Amino acid sequence: MNSVNWLTGFCCLCAAATAISHPSSGIVVNERGEVFFVHSGRGLAKLESGGMTSTSSPSHAIDLGRGGTRPSQLTYTHQSTGGHWLCLDPNGSFSRTQPKHFARVTPEGVRPAIIFADGGAPIAVGRDGSLYYASNWAGGDEHTPGGLTVSRLSPDGKLSHVSPSLKDTLAKLDEGVTGLAAGSDGLLYVASPSSIFKLNLDGTVTLLARPAAVADCDEDLPPNWRAPGFRGLDVATNGTVYAAATGCRCVVKITSAGQVTTLLKSERPWNPTGVALRDGDVYVLEWTHANGGANDGWRPRVRKIARGGTVSLLVEIKEEVKR
Repeated sequence: MNSVNWLTGFCCLCAAATAISHPSSGIVVNERGEVFFVHSGRGLAKLESGGMTSTSSPSHAIDLGRGGTRPSQLTYTHQSTGGHWLCLDPNGSFSRTQPKHFARVTPEGVRPAIIFADGGAPIAVGRDGSLYYASNWAGGDEHTPGGLTVSRLSPDGKLSHVSPSLKDTLAKLDEGVTGLAAGSDGLLYVASPSSIFKLNLDGTVTLLARPAAVADCDEDLPPNWRAPGFRGLDVATNGTVYAAATGCRCVVKITSAGQVTTLLKSERPWNPTGVALRDGDVYVLEWTHANGGANDGWRPRVRKIARGGTVSLLVEIKEEVKR
């Protein structure tokens, strides 16, 4: 692969952009059990605690294509014709300000705050209260949202790079940042198409996992990407990572020792794109044809994997994203 060719499959990198080149990965769950996910082309969707009944019956899917009806459990709290990423700001570091390049979409003063990314740059608020995001692209400003490294935005608006070595590490792989999560251990967890890294705020980069493939991979990769095609991820308090292996149509669990197992498989045409954890449960955002173009037909659903392993459908949108 030539330098940054991986961007061919992940090219919407300006946070101000409204064009959609791939569907969203943004999903979070707050302490009340409310699920928020980015419905690309519509905005920020909120699913009340409990959501749908624990069944995959089509009768519980939401049909926005016929009359725009939807049950009271689902509302839209922010409208956007773009939409890709999302993160919680647990302590409200940005609850009274608007972060550069992104949008706080919760009312002023509300904690936790929710930060929304219109473009394709993954975002996370660290334990130190700073906003971290994928930044830099070939020929662009070093702190413009992008994918070649990670930038830090402090609540008072100061910008800095976290790690020069991360950019070098990704450049050697000819890959970039495709997912980002903040751990309770103070580390950042960075996904690239083929790998998961641990990033210390002193700039140290450690490889957590680089599985050449995951078990029973149903390969569906964008151009120039390596398997398993990681995107969204989240981290448990014990350091276990749960990641959407979008290019293999599955969610994987990665222990702190780097051991990889498959937790959930998505049937065609679905791909998992984002993961959120809450109280031992795993919430998964999936899209149809996530690694294809919008003309292939994009629509989202959210499923929950309970701590006991039971999988339930919370919501499915039948209307495809309009281009």
